[in-house]
Amino acid sequence: MTDLLNVVLPTFIIIFIGFVFGKIKKWDLSVISEIVIYIGLPALVLTSMLEKKIVLLNAAKVWGSAVIIMAGCMIVAWIVFKFIRQKHSGLYLPISIMNSVNIPFPIIFLVYGQEGLYAATLFMIPGGVIAYSVGIYIASGKDWRGALKEVFKIPPIYAAVLGLILNMAEVNVPEVITRPLEIIGLMAVPLVLLVLGNNLSKIKITSVPTTILASFLRIGVGLGFGFLASTIFDLTGVLRAVVILNSAMPAAVNAAIIATKYDNESELVSSVVFLTTVASLAVIPFILSFLT
Repeated sequence: MTDLLNVVLPTFIIIFIGFVFGKIKKWDLSVISEIVIYIGLPALVLTSMLEKKIVLLNAAKVWGSAVIIMAGCMIVAWIVFKFIRQKHSGLYLPISIMNSVNIPFPIIFLVYGQEGLYAATLFMIPGGVIAYSVGIYIASGKDWRGALKEVFKIPPIYAAVLGLILNMAEVNVPEVITRPLEIIGLMAVPLVLLVLGNNLSKIKITSVPTTILASFLRIGVGLGFGFLASTIFDLTGVLRAVVILNSAMPAAVNAAIIATKYDNESELVSSVVFLTTVASLAVIPFILSFLT
């Protein structure tokens, strides 16, 4: 357990530093966010896709697992809200859309190395597409055309597709190109955590009972579907570990951003993002101790 905490705690310490920085300094980190989104993460994603030979069947299993987890959480949330007679269209976002980059990337890289990062990148692809298509459609309630357009504005998705094509075509990318990209990718890891912490510093918890319920649906139910998906697709080794770990990740900050943009329960969604992120400090070491 001590070894696992030595892996997980540095990640959350960096988030905490970003959180404190956000409380003390009211600086605009939008420029850093742009650098991460348009340069850092694409470089990290591309190099991780080139590191290991991709087996298309394994990739399809990871993609299918991500879809099952996200769709399953959304369906269970719909049933629960129907049963308790509450309407929370905005809460479907943080319940079904997990943080598949900021927190899992550095932790998975530290625990499972490049092979784990490759699997995490595969998992990220359908997550990003669903977040910026189905997620926006749910939040807006009508703008499905705009939702589809948003998918084509996600640079890491392009990097993942390019990496997939180069990998499948067995193109040998020169080290003079991949080496700088690897350095840039390493830069992205601490920056995404600092930006996440800064974003969390602006969140206020609202409606505690509903926040706790939605947080359980995201982490607890998500974890259940993670085990189910890994069994359905007969995943083993690192692929199984990455799918299960990702299934219990906290709600994505993107969910709060989308909810805010379309004015759909934004404070409640942000509350779930905050609570699940804090809870993951205990949840992630527990899951890793089971998987390793």
